Amino acid sequence: MLNLFVVKEKQSMNDLVKIDTETFLPLAGSKANKAAVAKVADKLPALTQQSKIFARSNSQSMITMMTLTMMNGQSPMRMLRQVLAETNKKKSALAHAQVVHAEMLEKVSDLQLIENPTPVEVAKLRKELIQLDDVEANVNGCFKDVAILIDTYEHLEKKLGMESWDEATFEAEEKRHHIRRAFELLYRNIIQMGRATETPIEYLMQYGVHAQQATAEVQGYVNYTNERISKGEMLSASDCENFLDQMADKYLHCADEATERMFGIKEISNTDYMLRLEAAE
Repeated sequence: MLNLFVVKEKQSMNDLVKIDTETFLPLAGSKANKAAVAKVADKLPALTQQSKIFARSNSQSMITMMTLTMMNGQSPMRMLRQVLAETNKKKSALAHAQVVHAEMLEKVSDLQLIENPTPVEVAKLRKELIQLDDVEANVNGCFKDVAILIDTYEHLEKKLGMESWDEATFEAEEKRHHIRRAFELLYRNIIQMGRATETPIEYLMQYGVHAQQATAEVQGYVNYTNERISKGEMLSASDCENFLDQMADKYLHCADEATERMFGIKEISNTDYMLRLEAAE
C-alpha cells in the first residue's frame, strides 16, 4: 500500500504540510501508480511555477489589439471608453478577490491551528493552500492587466493630444465614429458577398449617408485595392483603416444634415446634461 499520508502523534498541521503544496500529493491508496506519482512530485512544481506567467485571461497583445477594438473599430474615443470599461471590470474583480482571499486566509489559519490533524484535515489544508496560491496568482494577473490598460490609456491620450476629456468630448466624436463604423461594415459586406446587406445600409442612412453613394465609394476602393494587389503591392490593414478615416471625414456633414432634417437643429446633443470633469488641482 502506498501510504504517503501517515499522521503521527503530536504532529502539528504545519509539520505535516511540509509536503509540496504545488502537487496534489500525497494520495494514500494501493492503486496509486508509483512511477506516475514520482514523476508528478518531481516535475509538477516547476510547471506550476511556469504557469503563473499566464495568470490572466488575455495577453497584452490581445488586450490592446483585440479587446479595445472589438465592436468599435479603431475609433480613438471609443477605445478610451473601452479602456475605462475594462478597468472598471478589473477593479470589481479585484474587490471580489480581496474578499475571497481574506476568507481563504481564515480557513488556512484555522486549519493550521489543529493539533494531531486527521488525513482529511491535512488534505483540506493542502487544497486551501493550492487554491490560495491560485487566487494570488490571478490577483497578480489582474493587476498586470490594469497596468497595461493604464499604459494604453496614456498612449491614446498622448496620440490624441488630450490631457483631459469628458462626456462632451466623447459625444463630439460619436457621429464620426458611427459613420466610420458603418463604412467598415459595408466594406466587409462587399469583400465577403459582393453586395451590401440591410445592416450597414440602415446604419448609414440613420447617420444621413446615402447608401448607394457609400456603396460606390467602397466598391471603388475594393476594385482599386484588387488592382494594386494583382500588381504585387503588399498592403497592410492600415491602408483600409486610412480609407475608413477618409470616409468618416468626407461624410461627417451627413449626420448634421440628418439631425437638422429630423429635429430642426444640427447638433442634438445637450451639454447641459453631460458630466463635466473638473481638472485636478
